[in-house]
Amino acid sequence: DKLIAARTAAFNAAKPDTARGEAVFITNCAPCHSIDGKGAIVGPQLDGIGNRGAARLLEDILDPSRNVDSHFRLHIITKKDGGVFAGLERGEAGQLLICVDAAGKETRIPKSEIATNEETGLSLMPAAFAQSIPQDDMQNLLAWLIEHRTAR
Repeated sequence: DKLIAARTAAFNAAKPDTARGEAVFITNCAPCHSIDGKGAIVGPQLDGIGNRGAARLLEDILDPSRNVDSHFRLHIITKKDGGVFAGLERGEAGQLLICVDAAGKETRIPKSEIATNEETGLSLMPAAFAQSIPQDDMQNLLAWLIEHRTAR
């Protein structure tokens, strides 16, 4: 909470560059998220995300498991042969469980081959963005996301 409060205060005092924010999104977020039809669909689609405001966006980015929707919770599936899959459940097709990993690769696992399926309660999104994205780039990203208050 202290990190989120500090980053929110820094954002409110900053003069961010939204063009740079888009570049930060493309590099760091688009491999899993889409906005305005651009990006992947592993994680939640982000059209209209700007309505959340800076503090909530920072919370979602810096502590992604705090409010993770059940559709985006990490599952650890252990198969009877000892194989392990980590990713998201996308649905079922007959006797197959359809899953997707962090890279967006779809995997179909026969239900009869599953030994355990543990929903972790965690987000598939990495929790280390505070360390991996410099503060000025985070401010630029926030400004760009806030511009997206409505779906375009």
